[in-house]
Amino acid sequence: MIRTFAAIDLPEEIKADLASVIADLSRKNDRVRWVKPAGMHLTLKFLGDIPETTVGPLSAELDSVARDFPPLRLAVEGLGAFPNLRRPRVVWAGLSGEIERLRQIASRVDKACTSFGVKPEKRPFQAHITIGRLKVPTVVDLSKELRKKDFSATEIVLYQSELLPTGARYTVLNRSILGHKGA
Repeated sequence: MIRTFAAIDLPEEIKADLASVIADLSRKNDRVRWVKPAGMHLTLKFLGDIPETTVGPLSAELDSVARDFPPLRLAVEGLGAFPNLRRPRVVWAGLSGEIERLRQIASRVDKACTSFGVKPEKRPFQAHITIGRLKVPTVVDLSKELRKKDFSATEIVLYQSELLPTGARYTVLNRSILGHKGA
């Protein structure tokens, strides 16, 4: 069994901008475990543990989903926290742009995963990029301007996630190119 999730990778420029924001926020919020730039992504679906034999057929299904959607225009914009700013567990950077199409992609990915025994998502999809986590909820100071920065989302990536003492390590298992009709 391998721990997996499907996501949209972020351009290095976006990761660098978020790392700069994190550097400022970390001075005011010492209880937050901040995400390193290499680990930043836009999660579409956390699958959890799946058999390794599922990777090939699941990848083919994600390729099929990706073919139905052209690349997306998105923008990183705003900061917030789940479940709220008073008792945050997750600090996030928000997204704007073609969010409705992003929701459609996430829904199709969720549906594709259920055919491989993954439980369907119960919560509505909320487009965000996790930039920090808190073990114990405490008030956080997110008073930092996050300049709106546009980017193109061009693929759905299936990742393996290994939890290590030094943090999570992500390995790409498959890249499904949005709008790619194949040979």
